[in-house]
Amino acid sequence: MTRLAMIFEKKQVTYSAVARRAHLQARTIRQIATGATPLDNVPLGTVRKIAAALDTSVADLIEPEITLPGDDSVSRGARLAAAIRSVMWPGELVPYLTPVADEESDEIGTLPADDYFGTMPVIDARAG
Repeated sequence: MTRLAMIFEKKQVTYSAVARRAHLQARTIRQIATGATPLDNVPLGTVRKIAAALDTSVADLIEPEITLPGDDSVSRGARLAAAIRSVMWPGELVPYLTPVADEESDEIGTLPADDYFGTMPVIDARAG
């Protein structure tokens, strides 16, 4: 069951009711809620419409995935989607295991991105 389906069940709403509020087709909502269309393949604008129609945040619709770098059991696309989600909708900082560590995380795993990248020079590709 997808997270979206759980929200539908919890709020006791139908696909057609949400579709009307979101100005989408009920079939579209059903395909996303049942997982026939993965949420990663849905345009962000559509996800925002669904979240607004359900009176919830976009982050609540996203499936929580903890994906470790280099985890071969997860597809490259799924790892990339998880990385994008973690940047766009950051939750609490979760340290990850480094490739050389067994059970301990290093400092870089707990640093906020701004602290890590803050001292690096800005690179402007348009500058040539």
